[in-house]
Amino acid sequence: MMEPQQTTCKTKRMFAWGANSHAQLGFGYATEQCDKPQPLTECVPFTADEIESVAAGGGHTLIGTNDGRLYACGWNNRGQLGVGHLEDCMHFQLVGEYCFQQLFAGWDVSAGINAFGELFVWGSNVWQQIAEAGVKNILIPTRITLPEGGKVLKVAFGLQYMAVLMESGKVWVLGKCKFLSKEYPLEPATKLTIRCLSDRASARDVVSGDNHLVLLIGDRSINSLGDNKHGQCLDEQMLPEDIIKLESGWTHTGCLTVSGAIYLWGRNNYGQLGRPGSNGSTLPLKLRLETDDMVVKDVRLGSQHGIALTSDGRAYCWGWNEHGNCGTGGTENVWVPTVIDLPLPASKVICGAGFTMAFT
Repeated sequence: MMEPQQTTCKTKRMFAWGANSHAQLGFGYATEQCDKPQPLTECVPFTADEIESVAAGGGHTLIGTNDGRLYACGWNNRGQLGVGHLEDCMHFQLVGEYCFQQLFAGWDVSAGINAFGELFVWGSNVWQQIAEAGVKNILIPTRITLPEGGKVLKVAFGLQYMAVLMESGKVWVLGKCKFLSKEYPLEPATKLTIRCLSDRASARDVVSGDNHLVLLIGDRSINSLGDNKHGQCLDEQMLPEDIIKLESGWTHTGCLTVSGAIYLWGRNNYGQLGRPGSNGSTLPLKLRLETDDMVVKDVRLGSQHGIALTSDGRAYCWGWNEHGNCGTGGTENVWVPTVIDLPLPASKVICGAGFTMAFT
């Protein structure tokens, strides 16, 4: 049995901004937007030091602690909070003790991976993206068994599908994914709506936009599938240096390299690529910060905005800013990376669809 958790008000090291119409920022109330970073002043049952993993989706936030607790708040119309009902949660609510090491959040769906590489899912199953047909919503974290045994390394959500990266390097895709339907047949020996990208073996990372998938093969090779209307899919592109991680917005894509550089490509109508002008790019463009010698240790992309975290703890935002999700104090789109006013150096950042968080 879990011990009762005491609440704490020592939350001024957690900051949030942007859309809050479903109380996804964790302030304890819903509002249209918050255009500057605000500390979580409501009492919450964890401190910043206890946070192991964070995920932000369409309008919900998930927090996993280093002792195994899972908390959720915000939008819950499909059960994406995992709390057993469909009501929004204004405050961070304890979901349970699942010991997830990684958390993932899509538009209205969520997933977690534990230390054994087991995958748990909850939320919308309208497109059979997390379970077999006939199940509309999953209200609590539920383990899913895939046709391939072995550990799950990562999950990437599209608008109507879920991509799962296995330890073997194979990628499985569940749900409605039209751009895969002709080339990759459904797996016959399962009730899941699932396909294996069998010719894309040895993937090291996978990310998804609303309707495109990007895979990292080896250290530098990027493979893409799906909608390429805005140049978000690269054609067997090889970058000049090794890639640490991939990231994706709805219609743009990015990566972080070993030297601490960010490259972005795809749509730029809101400044998603971090440069003036609305022209997108079909080739990777290096993101320019204040000086060329700045080293980035993490980058996160929301639906149409992004945040970069430098090695000295500065956070820079750019892109779509309708809800104040770039944290600049206004709602005009931010065309170049702009440093965010935080009282302390940040150690972790995260992007939801239209909101952002930083932990100092």
